Amino acid sequence: MPTIIDISRVSGLSKSTVSRVLNDHPHVSIESRQKVQKAITELGYVRNTQGVQLRLQASNHIGVLVPDVEHPYFSQLVSTLSRSLGSMGYQLVIYQTELSREYERDVYARLARREMDAVVIAHSHFSEREIKEYIGSYIGIICNEAMDGEFLDVFRLDEEDAVFQATAYLLSKGRRHLFFCMDHLTQLQKKRWNGFQMAHQQFGLACTKSQCYTGLMTMEDGYALGEQLFTSDQLPDGMITGSDFVATGLLKAAKQKGISVPQEMSVIGFDNHPVGLMTNPELTTLTNCIPDMVKDVTECLTRRLKGMRSAPITKIYKTSLIIRNST
Repeated sequence: MPTIIDISRVSGLSKSTVSRVLNDHPHVSIESRQKVQKAITELGYVRNTQGVQLRLQASNHIGVLVPDVEHPYFSQLVSTLSRSLGSMGYQLVIYQTELSREYERDVYARLARREMDAVVIAHSHFSEREIKEYIGSYIGIICNEAMDGEFLDVFRLDEEDAVFQATAYLLSKGRRHLFFCMDHLTQLQKKRWNGFQMAHQQFGLACTKSQCYTGLMTMEDGYALGEQLFTSDQLPDGMITGSDFVATGLLKAAKQKGISVPQEMSVIGFDNHPVGLMTNPELTTLTNCIPDMVKDVTECLTRRLKGMRSAPITKIYKTSLIIRNST
C-alpha cells in the first residue's frame, strides 16, 4: 500500500510538504498541490481516514481576534459572543493582538493546526483575500470589520450610514462647525469618515481633514481633546465621536470650561453603552447592533461547523440614532 514516503518520492517534494497538502494547509503553492495530486493518482494512494479523524476531532474551541479586550466595544462583543457560543457548547478563546500583524498571523497558523475549530475575526490588519490565503479551507468569520464578503462570511454595521445619520441630524439642527473623532485609521474608520463627509456634501457644505481627529479611544483621550479644543478660537458647535467613552470625556471637559451642552455644543457618541445614561446631560448615541450580529454569527458558525457549504454570507446592519439631551 502506498505511503506518504512514496508520494514524496514520486512528486519530488518533501514529506512535510506532502503532509501539508494532504491536510489542506493554506501555505502551500498550487504547483506543489498539483504534483502531490498527480502522484496520488499514479500510486492509487488512499488515506487512513480513521487516523485522520482521530487527530482532527473537534476541539469545541472558537477563537476570537480583538485588538484590545479592555476596549469597551470589544469587551461587550467578547462577552456577548462568549455567552452565545457557550450556549451552543463551544468555549471562546480570546486572542488579543495588541495591533500586532505577527500575532494575528500566528492565530491563523493555530487554526490551521486545529488548535481551534474556527476563528471570529473582529479586527484585522489584512485584507479579506489575505485572511483567506492564511486560513485556507478552515472556518473564519468576519464580525465587525468593514469587509465585502467576497471570500468569507461577513457580519458588520453600515458604518458609513451610521455617521451620516449622526452628522445629518446635527446639520439639520443648524450646527455648522462639526468635528469627527475616530480611533486608529482603519477601513472601518474610513467608512465612518466618508459618512461624515457625505452628510456635509448633501447640505452643500465644505468638509476638510482639519475636522477629523484620530487616535481617540478612551475617556481620557476625549477629555484631553476637549481641553485642547475648548480653549481655542475654533470652538466646535458639534462633536461626533467613535465611542461613548470618548464622548464622556468631551462632556467633562466642556463642563469644566463652562461650555453649555447642548446649547452651545452638541455631542454624539457611539455604541449605546450604559455610561451614556450616567452623563449630564445624558448622551445621544448610535447603536452598535452587537446582539443581532452575535446571534447571526453564532448561527452561521454552527452551520459551517456542521459542514454547510455555500457562497460567503454577508449581512450589514443599520444602526439607529438614540436622541438624548446632549443634542
